[in-house]
Amino acid sequence: MPCRNTQPFTEKLQGFLIIEVLISAFLLTIGLVATTVLISGSLGHSLDTRDTIIAVELAQEGVELVRNVRDNNVASGGNGFAAFFTNRKNCRIDYNDPMTSLDCQNSRPASSYALQYVGGFYGHFGTGPERFSRYVYIDYTDAPTGQEKALVRSFVFWGGAAVPSPTNTTNCTAQNSCVFTEITLTNWK
Repeated sequence: MPCRNTQPFTEKLQGFLIIEVLISAFLLTIGLVATTVLISGSLGHSLDTRDTIIAVELAQEGVELVRNVRDNNVASGGNGFAAFFTNRKNCRIDYNDPMTSLDCQNSRPASSYALQYVGGFYGHFGTGPERFSRYVYIDYTDAPTGQEKALVRSFVFWGGAAVPSPTNTTNCTAQNSCVFTEITLTNWK
């Protein structure tokens, strides 16, 4: 025969108090807000880091393209520095420019350095959205054949940063949305 509980049910079941529910909701909200802030901060930092990496590569490309102009002039039997000027130091250069000449002037407006991203490449195309700007400063010293040299600094700046000074590089930092690469080219012929 089944056993029945003969004692009356005297214990009351209790639910959560409203204060417990409010505290739990508050703690969950704080946790979600903190997580959202961390994720958005991390995303912003990742985007800044991405821009810095792209800028460094564009600056390196600038000095490599100038080196390529010098090397192509040597390979064609000429003076490696035939395309370099002692009086025109502010230059633009792209991967699709003629590899035996440089587009240099005494000065340019900042807008002429803007790089557009078109077809998977950055260049001075004159159309399209711009994120980065690049200019190459070439301080060429004309000397007797075999002793020529050129100091080449490729600057890339972005995010509304001002055009950096070619002679004072202390303010050209990633924190200031500016990077540069510098090499000294000599006559290796």
